[in-house]
Amino acid sequence: KAPLIIGCDVTKMSAATIVTLTNREVIAVNQDPLGVQGKKIASFSARLPNASSGVQVTNNTPAGNFDLRRRQWIYDAQDGSIRSAYSGKCLSIFRCNPGQPAHLFLDNCQIGDPHAQCQGKNQQWLANTTDQSFVSQMNGLCLAVDVYGNDGPAVNTFVCNHQENEIWMWNTTDGTLRNKHQNEYLVAPLELEIWAGPLQGGSQSVVLLNRGENDNEQITVNWTDIGFPMNQAASVRDLWAHQDLGIFTGNYTSSNIASHAAVMLNITLVK
Repeated sequence: KAPLIIGCDVTKMSAATIVTLTNREVIAVNQDPLGVQGKKIASFSARLPNASSGVQVTNNTPAGNFDLRRRQWIYDAQDGSIRSAYSGKCLSIFRCNPGQPAHLFLDNCQIGDPHAQCQGKNQQWLANTTDQSFVSQMNGLCLAVDVYGNDGPAVNTFVCNHQENEIWMWNTTDGTLRNKHQNEYLVAPLELEIWAGPLQGGSQSVVLLNRGENDNEQITVNWTDIGFPMNQAASVRDLWAHQDLGIFTGNYTSSNIASHAAVMLNITLVK
């Protein structure tokens, strides 16, 4: 598997960081002799109706059960909203600070609501057909792909400079919105993910990841997702908590997982 690399200042690590980095059970998964890399085996929308999530761009060709609505958008020139055809939620700026670049996320549309974050002004955009940009009506910054930061294919607002990462090509036929920088589509992500990989001895290492902005998300992994018989019992161990969670048949549902947090499990069939 990939080497483990510490990405922080080791002279200033907190006790909690040290505990995380020295977790023997998690390290054992990385060092497992079978050496098979884990992969994403399932992803789906948050179960909470008010869940919000970040947005991203991708140039991948949709495959399998990809819902094409995830990269379809509806621009309403009347209220300035850019809405996801998949979830109906609005493209929103994370902070209300005028003039400051910020990441974007999808949230319930609250334009004109005096009690909403930024009174809903963080969800209003002006489509500039001359230079193919989208300008925030709240702070005058442009919708852009973050090509200078370390956040991967993230989308944010930035000072309008007419660069390729701020040019968006709107396809009125299929509703897609593509960025000129690398011809990538704006995509509504799925907030919840399951990653898994086999271990020596037949167990499966499973990670349940909440990529959304909301806490209290539960994730269910089905035995069929990891190649186990649905009617078979299996023991589940939490590797972060060093705790045996019990014997389960067919699937396991986690307790609440915080935003951007993960649960790491070892699942072993009971013989």
